[in-house]
Amino acid sequence: MRVAAGLLILVICSAWGFRRSLLLKRRCTLLRELRLLVEQYSIEISCTAPTLAELAGNSGGEFGRLLCECSGSETDIRRAWSNAVDRLSAEPGCGGEEVSLLRELGRELGTCPAESQLALLKLYSARFDKLISAAEKSAEQQGRMYRSGGVLAGLGAAVKTDHLKEGVQGLDGSWTDL
Repeated sequence: MRVAAGLLILVICSAWGFRRSLLLKRRCTLLRELRLLVEQYSIEISCTAPTLAELAGNSGGEFGRLLCECSGSETDIRRAWSNAVDRLSAEPGCGGEEVSLLRELGRELGTCPAESQLALLKLYSARFDKLISAAEKSAEQQGRMYRSGGVLAGLGAAVKTDHLKEGVQGLDGSWTDL
């Protein structure tokens, strides 16, 4: 029974560490999707000069899906953009920096001529590139720490649990309840 309890603690702590590591990797994936979305907007603006509502309708990735859902239930595209950003910010693995960038982009996109929008999107693409680099570095370093820390915490807790059980063993050799 003690071995099973120790293994269960080890598995739970290890799973926590691996989950935290996966959330860091998920953020990297989300940032790459957002950068691709900005690049997609650049291509569409340079080719067809669409409205913000038309851009939203053709958006891809997780944010694009949320934006399409929000624009379907909201007549004002800026409000739909804001609602999509709010929903994305509630997703696990989404950081505050990308939320801030998306809010800024939503306020600025569609307010100037196509040439200015293309320059603006190039700037946002570069800002997302910086976030991606930082997130990948963090995912590598902190991910390793979370995975190792989870396993070590599980081992330590399992060993400690085993020692606690030995400490409550009665003088007559029977176990007493804690």
